[in-house]
Amino acid sequence: MAENDEDIGMGDVDDRVKELAPDPEPADPVREFFTRLAGSDGEVDWQELKEILDYAMREELQGQGFSKDVCRSMIAMLDKDGSGGLGFEEFKSLWIDLRNWRAVFRLYDVERRGAVPASHLRDALHSAGYTVNAHVLNVLAHRYGTTDGYIQFDDFIMCAVRLKTMIDTFNSRSSGGDYATFSLEEWLNRTVYS
Repeated sequence: MAENDEDIGMGDVDDRVKELAPDPEPADPVREFFTRLAGSDGEVDWQELKEILDYAMREELQGQGFSKDVCRSMIAMLDKDGSGGLGFEEFKSLWIDLRNWRAVFRLYDVERRGAVPASHLRDALHSAGYTVNAHVLNVLAHRYGTTDGYIQFDDFIMCAVRLKTMIDTFNSRSSGGDYATFSLEEWLNRTVYS
């Protein structure tokens, strides 16, 4: 089984996704919305982010909205200074990721039921630029899937956020191999906040 398995890591985003998620326009209404919500501190916290994203992705969310945990994890993924918020450049980086992940979700929501079949998760993650081995794929399908074998939009985004965060965390401490060294405090700081 190992000879047919894949290494875990980041790869290229599927060209079909790039076509479905073009670069945002310079006068994107999301920037105006961001500026209005960010207020005088110039950052959005998880609650403000939730308000922005629930509006911008209301079709995929089917009226449910993002969970607070997903929004907190999105903040943590890009909050390098530990402020608990995102400035516009950090938000813009998140927005590009979210547009790609949304395009991937739409591509693999083949039944148009607002969910990706768990059997398509590996292909969906490949299209998003991730590679995972069979064991990690199984863990992700169980963690983010429903009992009937589907992954809802909110859960797909959380899966992508956690993969990106954990791979970036590992790569920041790895010397290019399959191992990284962390003190307990460093590991807790990086994983508890994520």
